[in-house]
Amino acid sequence: ASHGKYFSHSDIDYSANNPLTSSPPVAEFQRYTPINCTDSTIQSAGAWLLASFFSWNAIPELDASQVLNGEKYWLSTTAILSKMGLRVNLVLLVDQQSILGGIDANTESTLESIRRTNTGMMITLGVVVVVALLCALIISWLVTISMSRLALGMDSLSLLKFEDGKPLLVSRSRFTEVAKCEGSFLSLERGLQAFVKFVPREVVRMMLAGEMGSTTAMARRAVSILFMDIAGFSTLCEQVAVERLNLVTQDYLQAMCKIIVESGGTLDKFIGDCVMALWNAPRHLKHH
Repeated sequence: ASHGKYFSHSDIDYSANNPLTSSPPVAEFQRYTPINCTDSTIQSAGAWLLASFFSWNAIPELDASQVLNGEKYWLSTTAILSKMGLRVNLVLLVDQQSILGGIDANTESTLESIRRTNTGMMITLGVVVVVALLCALIISWLVTISMSRLALGMDSLSLLKFEDGKPLLVSRSRFTEVAKCEGSFLSLERGLQAFVKFVPREVVRMMLAGEMGSTTAMARRAVSILFMDIAGFSTLCEQVAVERLNLVTQDYLQAMCKIIVESGGTLDKFIGDCVMALWNAPRHLKHH
């Protein structure tokens, strides 16, 4: 069969020794080929098989690709009858053009096209991978900066190194999860800023550091207590404008607090212009 065609004894040239109409010797039958077939493709296939294997009985079962009359065919053979020294072979021919639809995978141009396509795909994939890595590095860098800034703020907050009205975090991250952490941090900072207005800063710092328990246990200890105020403050209040008096009082209290803290003391409270501080409590001073 060849692309839908077939041949029978009527397609054979009767001038040849036809085994279908006569009984030739076995040797002649083995030499018989459809060379005289009117279909040129079948004729070429038979000629190639006989030239390759010299006898119909010697043709093995095979699958091959062969050019017949300038066209490429897939050729498959199998024996469907073998008896009394005679053998009937079924030969299938399939036109590659009809299967591939015009694509010849064996031509150099097609292979080159495939190679270019593969190269383009590999380049595109490489570019995508590089861009993805760059995006990942940029995002990682931005997250690292935000988390580092938050970590530094937490360190400063644990030491109460902040000023009233000045947040430790000025900018906010664009990442939702980091922004939520920063929002919680700012809420904690505002709470501590309000707390240190009513509780000595040193006491709050010790509480944050875990140096003071949560119980209200008492202990006997020798302490030094300081009460200090501005002499003539009442008279000064009557003579100086309120704005000026406020500035002077703030400068005085800030200077005294700095001295008390640097000397290891604990600021207890302000009583008007009076400052109350103590040493050796609650923090123990080795050389008190």
